[in-house]
Amino acid sequence: MISLASLARRTACATLLGLTALLPSTAGAASFDCRAPADAFQRTVCADPALSALEGEVATYRRDMAGIPWRRGLRERHDAAMAALRNDSARDPAAIRRGLQARLAALREENEWFSSHGLEEAPERRLRTTCLALPSSEGAAAQRRRCRVAEFGSLGTVDGRRFAFALYEYPPDPTGDLANETAILVLSAGQPGEWTVDIAERLTEANCMRPRLVRHGQDSLLYLPCAETGTAGGAIPLLYRRAGPASFRIWQEIEAEGWRSTLEQRLPAGLEVRGVVALDPERLTVAFRLWREDDRDCCPTGGRAEARLALEGERLVLRDVALRPGQQNPPQR
Repeated sequence: MISLASLARRTACATLLGLTALLPSTAGAASFDCRAPADAFQRTVCADPALSALEGEVATYRRDMAGIPWRRGLRERHDAAMAALRNDSARDPAAIRRGLQARLAALREENEWFSSHGLEEAPERRLRTTCLALPSSEGAAAQRRRCRVAEFGSLGTVDGRRFAFALYEYPPDPTGDLANETAILVLSAGQPGEWTVDIAERLTEANCMRPRLVRHGQDSLLYLPCAETGTAGGAIPLLYRRAGPASFRIWQEIEAEGWRSTLEQRLPAGLEVRGVVALDPERLTVAFRLWREDDRDCCPTGGRAEARLALEGERLVLRDVALRPGQQNPPQR
């Protein structure tokens, strides 16, 4: 049950920030076309008007979270749970109802974090010394673990608004039951001496460094340089673009990995990419080494190349690949 005070607070926050995900949904129909259900799950949902309304409400919450970058973890957990529900309970109305009700409760609960855990209008003196309570993919036990602010500092100004960042460190779990975690936050200035969280990423088995505000053409980009830990750890591409009308500018998340699916077909025959690739956010390029088919992982002999990328809507796309001068030697047969 949502109290009147809670509803008023959420309504005010949603009006101010344009975040409709903070408001109760009034969806009355499924999110898909019940005139032509695509699979068994959709057929089961469409056969029950109450189930259709429930699915539509869950889908509305999920859709409205799409423009809120710091809810990446919640979106990923929700999508995984929904995929499991579709696969395991496609023909069981009761199981679908329980699953959708559980998803709706989880979405509502985690959406409350924005207003109830200090993620808006937090005093700077507190942010410099005390970690905010961020949702964790590791569950309730992870919420109780200790945390320290490893770094807090200024990033610069975009659209006349000042931005800052914070890096959190969570000490290793002595029992070994919880994965190592880190967090990176980007905050925007509000009232004097106060900051509101724009982006917060709590990551497992990763390290992050100071974010970067960069210009690329007419776009203002925000790059969070994070990478998986371990010798084979790869970069975690976290890229955002400043977008929206002048009255309500937000950091829009950019899909920054899909371009790699088209990379292999652009490489010369017999060459491949195995190692870590890192994005240059100012030039939108990625430099990498090339392996021949019979190379050991430690010792690439195929030279170097550079992928040139472009922003296309809300994603990065591969424009072309340039082999570095003197590195185009064909594989030895």
